[in-house]
Amino acid sequence: MKKKKVKGKIFISFVEEAILNPKYEGYIVGRIEVQYPNEAYPLEEIRFFTKDKEYYKFRDEWDMKDINGNELEKIRKTVRERFMDIR
Repeated sequence: MKKKKVKGKIFISFVEEAILNPKYEGYIVGRIEVQYPNEAYPLEEIRFFTKDKEYYKFRDEWDMKDINGNELEKIRKTVRERFMDIR
């Protein structure tokens, strides 16, 4: 599916979630909420599920930022490749 071009800045924020299952102790779990221009609520979530402590550096670099479409694609790719442990 081709993503539509977005005009204007896109706002992102990271939301970490608690995970109570002891099987996943040590995992960092949550979502990145993507707020498009002129929308009242976030219309996209990018999920993450990882033990990689580099996640915190990534989060600190991008959290609560206005970004463009190219940066959003970079973030999607990084999360998919580095911070989505599907096991």
